[in-house]
Amino acid sequence: RPIAPPRPCPPVPLRPRTLRVTEIETWLADPYAIYARHLLGLKALDPIDMDPGAAERGTMIHRALDRFVADHPPPGPLPADALDRLLAHGRTALADLLRRPIVRAFWWPRFERIAEWFLAEEALRRLDIVESHTECSGLWTLDGPAGPFRLAGRADRIDRLRGGEAAIIDYKTGGVPAKAAVERGRAPQLPLEAAMVAAGAFAGVPQGPVSHLAYWRLSGAAPAGEILPVATMRDQVEALAADARDGLAELIARFDDPATPYLAQPRPDWVPRFSDYAHLARVGEWGDGAGEGEE
Repeated sequence: RPIAPPRPCPPVPLRPRTLRVTEIETWLADPYAIYARHLLGLKALDPIDMDPGAAERGTMIHRALDRFVADHPPPGPLPADALDRLLAHGRTALADLLRRPIVRAFWWPRFERIAEWFLAEEALRRLDIVESHTECSGLWTLDGPAGPFRLAGRADRIDRLRGGEAAIIDYKTGGVPAKAAVERGRAPQLPLEAAMVAAGAFAGVPQGPVSHLAYWRLSGAAPAGEILPVATMRDQVEALAADARDGLAELIARFDDPATPYLAQPRPDWVPRFSDYAHLARVGEWGDGAGEGEE
């Protein structure tokens, strides 16, 4: 018997009042995933045949880069033995994973290439950096019809440049959102982080304008790393941040309406890159057009 898409509509007091900046894209594209994660408290288990280190490698690489920059912060020059020191941080961060043959054979050589690429870029960028903040945590409170809403952020890196503006960098060891997706508001993480910097929402990071947004893709392949700029001028960043802020305010207001349901993948032209909850929402049973037109 055909079924309709799920339309859970919980009371507003039960709806989440705090979300991570990385969850806003999910909230836009697949509200049901937010419902399942935050209201039902469900979290997907790893596949049985999953590489044991796949979920950890990115975190460990982030940690190694973070510790290196924290030990040798700009604006000072890189130490003469910078590569040895960064590799040492990598061995410490990846210690448990390096006991696995597949990581030693395939991922450690990739990290060595990432380290060489990273240091070459770092040496050039330090000519224009006053200070760097890594693994920055922030909390930004916005007003909503049902009360305060908190946006929690954790930026990989925020650099303050000599001109007084900031650059936000997001390290990516996996897929990278397309620039067009950011510009269309479908990947709002970096613009929202820029809005948070402008609002002074990151602890320890000076409040001020942002002039650069970029993803650093760290694959260790060929090329080992790649800088994918999203915006390179202050007015571009401010426009993206304003659009993201307005979009978030609209989203908060929409879900503060008790009549708004948490729909599963409501936009046929915007299917999430992956979803832990598509099976729970039974998307395969109704997803051939049954949900078109839902908003």
